[in-house]
Amino acid sequence: MLTTLLLEELQELQAKNLYRSLRSLEWAEGPRAILNGREILLFCGNDYLGLSKHPRVVKAAQWALERYGVGSGSARLISGSTALHQRLEEKLAEFKKKEKALLFTTGYLANVGILTALAGSNDLIVMDKLCHASIIDGARLSGATLRVFPHKNYGKCEQILRSGLHYKKKLIVTDTVFSMDGDVADLKRLVEIKEKYDSLLIVDDAHGTGVLGDQGRGALENLHLEARVDIIMGTLSKALGCLGGFVAADKVWIDYLINFSRPFIFATSLPPMICNAAIEALQVLEEEPDIRHKLWANVNQAINLLKKNGLDIGSTESPIIPIQLGPEDTAVRLSNELLSRGILIPAIRYPAVPKHHARLRLTISATHKAHDIEHLAGTLRDLLH
Repeated sequence: MLTTLLLEELQELQAKNLYRSLRSLEWAEGPRAILNGREILLFCGNDYLGLSKHPRVVKAAQWALERYGVGSGSARLISGSTALHQRLEEKLAEFKKKEKALLFTTGYLANVGILTALAGSNDLIVMDKLCHASIIDGARLSGATLRVFPHKNYGKCEQILRSGLHYKKKLIVTDTVFSMDGDVADLKRLVEIKEKYDSLLIVDDAHGTGVLGDQGRGALENLHLEARVDIIMGTLSKALGCLGGFVAADKVWIDYLINFSRPFIFATSLPPMICNAAIEALQVLEEEPDIRHKLWANVNQAINLLKKNGLDIGSTESPIIPIQLGPEDTAVRLSNELLSRGILIPAIRYPAVPKHHARLRLTISATHKAHDIEHLAGTLRDLLH
């Protein structure tokens, strides 16, 4: 009986073009991979700077692998904390201009860990409608009252806070770079609102870290707002090419998370080899700025070509470029047609985006060549016109 119900739900997903299945790459090198015995071009990863294959980063992982082994063996509060964990946290705190940083096994666990530790039944969480699923899940699990404002409608955000003055704690949460649209939050406005209503401001800089700012320090760098944002969350798994999440904040917040954040307390820590790779990735980011410059040259080339071809790519300000299509079947069909021509860009559908707002989520890397981007734009032009 239960199996029948599960099969019926899966069949319903298939009928709505919402069914998902896994693809297994047989080999990958930068933007190129082998899928089902055929070489394809990838425009769908988050390794924006290509650091996952950078020789210095790989060598750093190998060094730590030989000395510490594959896994860490335990949670940080037991025996899973090494000098490399501490060194990476010190590096991240300096990088984000905060007193301390704390590592989590994934970015998803970081967001869940922040919100479930800092908010409870007497508190209010206010968030942008397009925040990442990990933020939504963390807010729901916290037991706090959750209110959502329309995307980047900060007047509505302020209205919610104005009517919520009776809550013990008020938390404002936002992505910096929104992961499905590629646009950037108005962080200056949010800081002003946070200070006006004595709230805590938490920003998820997963897609800004390593990408935005003059030195790649993230969305807050050029705005010089680090001291006025309470908690900065980020990941090691995107522009830094590694794995894991982190929180950067003043010492009191980090000490609190160490003692009250269940995803930190009860999860096995990151492998030391990942920590050493991330330390080196941060060094590469600082010492080889040409990589980031190449990324932005590629992003600008892609945006210009896609706009020239009349495609709706929204208001992206990042390497995430959404090709807005609307109906789910249209997005699935175009994704399949691109794959038949050797280009992989999966269709993004509900629940990752609202129903009937399906798109191809194109991402650009520093490892793409100019002719790769020209080939993509030409292929899309042929398929859509």
